[in-house]
Amino acid sequence: MLDPAHHELLARVASMYYEQEMTQNKIAETLQISRVKVYRLLKEAREHGVVRITIDWHIKRATQLEEALIEQFGLDQALVMQTGITEPAQLRRQIGQLAARYLEQVLVDDATMSICFGSTTYEVIAAIRPDFQANVTIVQATGSLSYALKEYDSSALTRQLAQKLGGEALYLSSPLLGDTVEAAEIIRAQSTVERTLEIVRQADIALIGVGDLNPDSSGYVKAGVADRELLNDFRSDGAIGDVAWQIFSRDGQRYDCELNDRIIGVTIDELRAIPTTVAVAVGTQKANAIVGALKTGALNVLCTDHETAQVILDMA
Repeated sequence: MLDPAHHELLARVASMYYEQEMTQNKIAETLQISRVKVYRLLKEAREHGVVRITIDWHIKRATQLEEALIEQFGLDQALVMQTGITEPAQLRRQIGQLAARYLEQVLVDDATMSICFGSTTYEVIAAIRPDFQANVTIVQATGSLSYALKEYDSSALTRQLAQKLGGEALYLSSPLLGDTVEAAEIIRAQSTVERTLEIVRQADIALIGVGDLNPDSSGYVKAGVADRELLNDFRSDGAIGDVAWQIFSRDGQRYDCELNDRIIGVTIDELRAIPTTVAVAVGTQKANAIVGALKTGALNVLCTDHETAQVILDMA
């Protein structure tokens, strides 16, 4: 939570730059601070959601691929974006907008929505229109990270989405990972954690990403949850991806490892029971993991790009 005085400073600098169209040099002169300081304040304002920039991309849907995915995997809905963009960050932003438009259609007053960590989840939340309001409860579905990747942490994303929608935020007062399996069981049994997890299980909608366990890009490594060697061992043994920090195998079964038992949050089995679980994942390098995620039965709405969709169908 930002200090009110600092929040006011961020808002003031953002207003001068974006609304009054002052240059960074002029803002620095007016506030008697350095231009570098102005740049850092503007960056911080974007990171904390004090200012939100929405680019309304023209989205073309690949309807034939959508229909093929629905038929092949028994999905309730498939959202496939036709795009020529290959740069990963831009691709995530565009797919985030497609998923955001879908959520704006299905979110209704008094609904409960659980969200998990992820860069694609972040882009979905960023793409929800500023004027869209829904009286919904946003609940954190996995525990919080202690240090790395704080901008993508589920508690930060929960707060951002609730603030944007004007709804209520419910936090999971727990670390993401127990030190041991036994420690994780004790944490889950704490009354505040248990109550929140029960709300997560009863959610109307869940928003998740799909990880591919690639040590070069995996959130496990970036967050210090697992090292490269361990992920490579998992992959050699048949693990293929993860949803909500839960690792699964090529056939869609929960992978048997201690790490899964130490994660505090929604499980694959519990995701299956949520009426609408939306997975947002792009990139052909993730195709194997997405196929595995589809086989878990934990998701019934997939949002992806057309190249990835075609590779997924070719693998099926």
